[in-house]
Amino acid sequence: MRFHNKVVIITGASDGIGKATALQMAHEGAKLILNARRPELLEATAQEVALQGKVPITVPGDICEQATIEALVEQAIQQHGHLDILINNAGGSTPVRDLESITPEEWHKTLDSNLSSMFFCCQKAASVMKPQVYGRIVNLTSLAGRSRTIVAGPQYTASKAGVIGLTRHLAGILGPFNITVNSVAPGVTLTGRVQKRWESLSLAEQQEVLSAIPLRRLGKTGDVVPAITFLASDEAAYITGAVLDVNGGRLMC
Repeated sequence: MRFHNKVVIITGASDGIGKATALQMAHEGAKLILNARRPELLEATAQEVALQGKVPITVPGDICEQATIEALVEQAIQQHGHLDILINNAGGSTPVRDLESITPEEWHKTLDSNLSSMFFCCQKAASVMKPQVYGRIVNLTSLAGRSRTIVAGPQYTASKAGVIGLTRHLAGILGPFNITVNSVAPGVTLTGRVQKRWESLSLAEQQEVLSAIPLRRLGKTGDVVPAITFLASDEAAYITGAVLDVNGGRLMC
């Protein structure tokens, strides 16, 4: 198993891509420390993960708060003595509104949720990984960060573009410590939250989105998880600073 006894932190693990990644990595032998904002949803994920054979550690809390980040890494060290892999999946989307209606509070909240929290998670994880001379960091960005999106606002696009820049910069400075830092950029993916938004669109709006995707369908969590687990594995030991696009051909670059 690729992740036998690897110690893995996954943020945003309560549903969608985060939950699916946790289940897959547990199946492949990982020791998981899971985070999500809502304790009841995090516990539901933990119960499913435990069926794979290893009971995960759960750290509920807002990943924008430094105390939550500290607790995640401290649990890894206290319980397992090291940290091998960080999967930065937490974040949030934003509604589409007129440019003029976006408030400073919404702008800062989006960047804190999608970018600042990711930086501080990477910072804390790197402080443990550098002395080990080993680590794998995978940051979830978005097709929006590669171009733009019609299903979220400009603050979301800016935050996800920032994730790509952060990933590349960290890859450069952490590479000498045998720490790889990569990102995965999904297109529109049918998680529970996106499913509701998708169903609210008219048939014409849905067709407009699908017609721009060569594979003519939206992504599923099962399309994204293999990209994450590959970059987190030792199979990708010579890949760093990369963005792996998982978007059905919507953007080719």
